[in-house]
Parts: sequence; structure tokens; C-alpha cells
Amino acid sequence: MKILVSNDDGYLSPGLYILAESVKDLGEVVITSTEFPRSATGREITFNRPLRLLKKKWLNWYVYVCDGTPIDSLHLVIEILRFKPDIVLSGINVGDNLSLQHIFYSGTVAIAIEAALMGIPAMAFSSDVESFEDFEQEAFRKTSTVIVRKIVEYVARKGLPTGVDVLSINIPVKFRNCIHVTKATKIRWEASYKKSVDPRGREYYWLAGIRSVAEPESDVSLFERGCVTITPLKINLNVDQGTLEKLSELENLFET
Repeated sequence: MKILVSNDDGYLSPGLYILAESVKDLGEVVITSTEFPRSATGREITFNRPLRLLKKKWLNWYVYVCDGTPIDSLHLVIEILRFKPDIVLSGINVGDNLSLQHIFYSGTVAIAIEAALMGIPAMAFSSDVESFEDFEQEAFRKTSTVIVRKIVEYVARKGLPTGVDVLSINIPVKFRNCIHVTKATKIRWEASYKKSVDPRGREYYWLAGIRSVAEPESDVSLFERGCVTITPLKINLNVDQGTLEKLSELENLFET
């Protein structure tokens, strides 16, 4: 089995190597990442400049480092290095990716979605760690290794169910020995901006989120209890056939 491991926190993130270590004996593992953290970039891809891909060594692993976006690094390894993975793993992200709101702009989940669009089973792993140092907690490393390995083995053995393209997994630092398969809630926080003035007297605005109340039994509420959440995702954004037919009334608006 060929496994491609990537992230959006940059190649220096220990979370990247926890993923690789968890599955290193399950097949051939290749790691790729960005030169610097590129969080919240979603499915951004580079068109306006050339890209570079360098092979470096970090934490006893060789890693292919791209100076573009997380999606760029995925494509460069697959298309330039001709490494065709059977499974793509993304993460472990600094910060959870709970709720549809986070999922849509997450660079971590975007890697998995891009792989799914290429027909490759993919999983995105995230956590509520706040810094690279938090990855060094022994209990967290052990929990993450077990969770990652068991889920990868399951997908390798059984595949993803029909209609599921990606698994988004969130692992709490304070794990309470509970795991739930659950849906993503619709909203996690509301945008709010803090206004200030720079040293040259110019106004600027800094984004700060306002936490929203979580839906009961959603990914957010379960995670807050200390549970690992596994959220199956599909990337087909089309509405059902009935709705499509109903909206065909719009075609009549343009009849002359």
C-alpha cells in the first residue's frame, strides 16, 4: 500500500510525523508539506508563479517541501514524482476542524477533498492542540497513534462506504475514551473584527471569532466532552433531482 501524508501547518509540524509514524509499517509512506504554515487556505492552488519542490530531512524522515499551497504540494508529489497513493492522510492539524464552517476553509480538510476528487480514499486529522509543543504530550501521542492506525487499517481493509468521499477526524487533547461517528454542525463561530491603529496612524481590522452555541449531539458538542469525532463527508454539492426539476421553472423566466 502507498500512503501519502501531508498537512497545512508546514513541514516542521510534529503532527505530520505522528501520522507518518502511525502507519509506517503498513506500506510505503511519502511525506509532503508546505514550507510555511498555510492554514485556512481551503482549496487554493497556485497559477501565477512557478513552484519549487525540495527534498529535506526532518525528525528522521525525508519530506518533500513545496513553496506553494497544501494543494500544490499534493499535486506536485503525485504528478511530478509519479507517486500514486492508495490512501492520503492529512494532518494532524494544529486546531480542530469541527463544523461545516471550518471544514469549508480548512487547508487540512482541503487536501483530503482534493485527493477524493482524484479517486483516492482520504482522511483529515485535526486536534485542539494550540502549538507544536502540545504534540509532545505522551498521552496525546499514544492516543493519536492508535486512532490513526485503526482508522487507516479499517479503510484499507473495507474502503469507504458508498457516498462517502472523506473522513474528517478530530482528536481532543483531553481524550475521555469515547468515539462517535457524527455529522458536522452548520456553524461554529461568527466573524468579528477588532479595530486598531498601526504605528503610522492607519486603521486596520483583526479577525476574532465569536463562539456560537453548538447543536446537541453534533461534532462540536461531542468533541467538547472529550470524544474523538469521525465525520463522513461527501463532496457532491448538487441538490436532489426533485429540487432540480422544481427550479427548472427558472428556465421559463427567459422565454420570449
